[in-house]
Amino acid sequence: MMRNEDSKKWTRSRKLLRSVLIAAALVAAGIGLFLGHGGNGVRQLERGKDALRRESKKEEAPRQNDQNTEKSVPEGEMGGIVLSPEEKANIGLNVEEAAARSLEEIRTVNGKVRAHPDKVALVTSRVAGKAVGVHVKLGDPVRKGQDLADIQSVELEKVELELIQAENKLILAKTEFVRLKTLVEKGIAAKKELNAAENQYNAVLNEIDGLVRQLVLLGLKEEDVKKVRREKIVTTLHLRAPIAGTIVERDVVLGQTVEPNANLFRILDSSTMIVEGEAFEDILGLLKKGQTVRVTVAAYPEEFFSGKIVFIHPTVEPEKRTVHFWVEVDNSREMLKEGFFARLIVVVSEGKNVLTVPTAALMSEKGEDFVFVEKNGGFVRADVSVGTRTERYVEVKRGVKPGDRIITDGKQQVYAKYLSARRGEPVLGGHPH
Repeated sequence: MMRNEDSKKWTRSRKLLRSVLIAAALVAAGIGLFLGHGGNGVRQLERGKDALRRESKKEEAPRQNDQNTEKSVPEGEMGGIVLSPEEKANIGLNVEEAAARSLEEIRTVNGKVRAHPDKVALVTSRVAGKAVGVHVKLGDPVRKGQDLADIQSVELEKVELELIQAENKLILAKTEFVRLKTLVEKGIAAKKELNAAENQYNAVLNEIDGLVRQLVLLGLKEEDVKKVRREKIVTTLHLRAPIAGTIVERDVVLGQTVEPNANLFRILDSSTMIVEGEAFEDILGLLKKGQTVRVTVAAYPEEFFSGKIVFIHPTVEPEKRTVHFWVEVDNSREMLKEGFFARLIVVVSEGKNVLTVPTAALMSEKGEDFVFVEKNGGFVRADVSVGTRTERYVEVKRGVKPGDRIITDGKQQVYAKYLSARRGEPVLGGHPH
């Protein structure tokens, strides 16, 4: 429209200039004839005509250029950008309708993916010894109770030998007790001797109970203790997985000397993860346990992982002035990895129905928001006033109406064509990026 106004002004200026030149030429010719210089008057008249012809040619040139430029600008019936079917396919054009939707009120904070404290386990040895067997590799899945490594320990073997000796003493004490009991019943032995034998038998039983508890405390399983008592052989310490999961750390090799309480394995059950968020004080009052949170990570930008707030820390971090809170997230697909940086979208209220367009459709230029709307066979720019935003939709208060078809994919290419058309430059066909 601005181009048409400029063209009209240019034409009026040219017409005015031509009228002035014609008048000047006629006046000059008349003066010449009046003074008796007919030849000079005629020549002046011819020069005036030549000037007019040159001006006419100059005038035609920009008008022709304007016509050529206008032909190169694809416009629809209402001045929009027109795309051929091939151009639409090349730029992957996609449109969605503006519609009324219920928009949630959200707050967005940054966070980090961490292991769930109830889903991680450290495996250590309670005695010093040597690793004589390592049965798993880093990254191996393990089941609860699976044997991970075997530790040979002098301390453990010493207690086991004491238990074996106590078992032998128990056999002797029991035999003596039974023998004296029979003799007392026959009146051959004194009751005093039977009591002494019974006390000895009970003392050995107590000794065995103490040794069994000691072996359990050192890490030996009850079934292994029973095997020592039954078969009278010493056994190695079998380190078993306390939970099912994946070996994410392994700090032991065959033949390594093992110290008590040194971490040898770390097992992670990643079926449920914790995403720890950091909230500044101004939104702390909006956070509540049980609120729905959607989590996104850079590795899967199109995925949203839903969870609930399960813990809000009671203290403020003094340096950052932030409060940490935990979101428990289902990770049965094992996509979330420990250590991922994350974006947490906290739903603080459900909101109400408002007119919305996809967030992906929104563009900005010099602080003004706009979208491209399909209209009369082309696409026109529509400046919009926006309100509440979510990760998928944005409220539109002005600029579009329900049912308008808005560009979501391919908007950058259409915007480039729009800018070229606005500058009066030739517009090339779309191509894939």
